[in-house]
Amino acid sequence: MKASALPRLLRCLVLAGAVLLGPAVLPGGASAAEALSIGEVELAIRDRLEAGDAAGAADLVRDQLDATDDPRLQEALLDLLADLARKSGDWRLAADALVALADALGEHQPPPGDRAWLYARAGAALVSAGAPGEAIDQYRQGLLIAVEAGLEQVRDRILTALAALSADAPDDETRAGAKALADEFAVASSKIAVETQGRDITTLQDKGYAQVDIYYATDRAHDDTSLPGSFYGGGRGDLEYGTARVSIPLNHKAGQIEQASIFSFTFREDPKHHIVLQSVTPAESPKVFEAMRGQLKRTGSKEAFVFVHGFNVTFADAAKRTAQIAYDMEFDGIPFLFSWPSRGNAYSYITDTASVRQSGRKLVTVLKRIVAESGATRIHLIAHSMGNRAMTDALELLAVENRGKPPLFEQVLFTAPDLDAGLFQEMLKTIRPIAARTTLYASNNDWALAISRQLHGDSPRAGQGGKEIIAMSDVDSVEMSALGADMLAHSYFANDPSALTDILSLFWRDAPPEHRCGMEAEKGDHGRYWQFDPAKCDGNAMLMALRLVRHAGARTLAEARDLIESRLDPETLKSIDTKRLELALAKLYAN
Repeated sequence: MKASALPRLLRCLVLAGAVLLGPAVLPGGASAAEALSIGEVELAIRDRLEAGDAAGAADLVRDQLDATDDPRLQEALLDLLADLARKSGDWRLAADALVALADALGEHQPPPGDRAWLYARAGAALVSAGAPGEAIDQYRQGLLIAVEAGLEQVRDRILTALAALSADAPDDETRAGAKALADEFAVASSKIAVETQGRDITTLQDKGYAQVDIYYATDRAHDDTSLPGSFYGGGRGDLEYGTARVSIPLNHKAGQIEQASIFSFTFREDPKHHIVLQSVTPAESPKVFEAMRGQLKRTGSKEAFVFVHGFNVTFADAAKRTAQIAYDMEFDGIPFLFSWPSRGNAYSYITDTASVRQSGRKLVTVLKRIVAESGATRIHLIAHSMGNRAMTDALELLAVENRGKPPLFEQVLFTAPDLDAGLFQEMLKTIRPIAARTTLYASNNDWALAISRQLHGDSPRAGQGGKEIIAMSDVDSVEMSALGADMLAHSYFANDPSALTDILSLFWRDAPPEHRCGMEAEKGDHGRYWQFDPAKCDGNAMLMALRLVRHAGARTLAEARDLIESRLDPETLKSIDTKRLELALAKLYAN
């Protein structure tokens, strides 16, 4: 089967697999017989695709469409049919399927970007089918949605297509219609540009979500650029900069990445309930750095953080994590993602290992430019899992170049590093002077690192905790085994409000461990380390309080106390342990 057809087919087959839970729990009332029939047709579709017969595969999908009246199955099948029709060159069928899917989704209030992109794709398919006049109608539908929802990327793509039609359409009527539609939405487009200029975190109460703008650099190759979630794939490409917009639901819980899940039978992302990557916009690097400087000028901040993700992470997932960290900390500086070409699946460990080391060289260039061109004077670095390989490679080279000079970075956080423990310690001897403070977050319950250790001949990993945790005199080693909200206990650094509170304490006040809540000194096999106990630190309350006093610039504990009592409503104050909160703040302000 061709790789590009697999995701769409899998969406259909997920519903088929739901029969294992019993007919009563199938979404939309689909019967077991209907679900199984999709599973039975899979082999026939795969055989025809492997034989290069996309048209025959499309015929099978159409037969399946006729056999079911379940709306969700129909939507998944229409999605697959559009892709198969495109592969077979049947652009009319592709357009019809895309329009039918967009119309069907309108009944479920999906993310507006989904429907806008579908209408835009339908318009493009109609142009390819030799029906440019009909394409204009679909472009209009897409523009209406894009302008209302403030989706600049979709809007610009459609306006570009209309400009091409107005110049190259085969008849005067189509050329005039394309130009008229483009002119009609030109004013609305200007309005969007004015409203969104300089927006970093924007709360849209009427839509039920907030929007976070992040900056990025990546050496991933482009994949399906028609959709934000698949804009970049797992292949290697040239270094590219840009911006991305991520929506965060207003009912978001700090530390969580709310997402659609087959276990809850939510098959489509909904920004009211899920964190969604809404747009990806590549740009020339000078423009990106100019925008970063503009943001810092508007907010008055001098900070930036750079996040480097780990193994088995897609670009979309990394963008969501970067936005979540910025949103949960109410970070008013620059959130920046460096995304290396991880394949984004659990079976590509060796491939990811090769990719991340190559990307480390490119990260050197990115970090140099952030230091020189972003306008930020307090730059923090966060690397996770295998991403620490790129980070340590880059920092070792930068440290050699910067020898004898002041540190380039404020806080450098190595979280769950999937790196040989001995090599990590040797590299830190060179790296350490490049940062004002260096912190290692490790865990003895990190299942992912335990597997990595087995793959590396039982060599200890730098991110493994317990009594064997790495301990060095000028590195703060923090044992986080008490955390681990995710299934692999591997993303604890951002999955728990207590951990986020610890990071915010570092970013704000450069607080040493003894002045941060939940920290207790312990003696390990290699020296002193810090044991983190979340029970001694009310994570949600402390995170809320830190965000408040940090933004208000409270300089003393008394100012912080007065601020909390005056700004928080009585019901919120009743719900938190104010004594524990005051003790934690007193510890922090003692720094």
